[in-house]
Amino acid sequence: MTKILVPLDFSEASKNALNYALNLFSSTSIEITLLHVYGAHSTALVMKSIDRVLIKDAKAKLKEVTEDISAKAPNAKVKTVLAKEYAVSSISELADSGNYDFIVMGTKGVSGLKEVFIGSVAGGVISKTEAPVIVVPEDYNYQPFKKIIFALGNVEINNEKTIQPLKTLTQIEHVELEVLHITKEGESDLKADLDILKDLNPKYTNKSSEGDINKDISNYANSEHADLLCLLRTKRDFFHRLFSGSVTSKQTFDCSIPLLILHN
Repeated sequence: MTKILVPLDFSEASKNALNYALNLFSSTSIEITLLHVYGAHSTALVMKSIDRVLIKDAKAKLKEVTEDISAKAPNAKVKTVLAKEYAVSSISELADSGNYDFIVMGTKGVSGLKEVFIGSVAGGVISKTEAPVIVVPEDYNYQPFKKIIFALGNVEINNEKTIQPLKTLTQIEHVELEVLHITKEGESDLKADLDILKDLNPKYTNKSSEGDINKDISNYANSEHADLLCLLRTKRDFFHRLFSGSVTSKQTFDCSIPLLILHN
């Protein structure tokens, strides 16, 4: 059974991410945990009063969403979790403690008392959790996979667990996998003999950077009509720059297709 964590703030972006997850894993046995983070920053007395209202409202909305999932995916097992304040830590801690196969997140949230799912939250989750994260653009409509691009730097992958999420997705959809290596000056091409990926029979592409690796990756994925862009979070090569500061937010939210973030 595939275990999926979906942070849900009831915005259109988070609902779209949930629908994406339901469609993506429709052919498999799944357990979806809906996590809603609530909270208000005020005095203790006022906060307790507001919390009661927020909890009651959240439970009612979660019930509606759960019923909708049951109608769309009757074989899916659904759990709900409420957490108070601090979305990044709540999502990351639950993800790491619950042994989830994927976190599926939307890219834009609502304003108001609830903590919103903007770039800092998604970037924070990516940097703190060890769970694979799928980030779904707000206006992206799900369509069956035909192609996944896995952008790799000069990094050695020895742990099967690292690329298992990628294998899971290729097995579900039976898609074409292309491994993309964009080289900087002085770097060698990626060898087409990564043993850990060989059973996926990937296509290997080496390209020279035009100066902005972030842009190069997104442009190539779009030009090849990829359905998913996979990135590897690591501190040992230039992709570390994609997961620090504003660059993370830009890559996460300027990309027109969903991202899969793996951790090495």
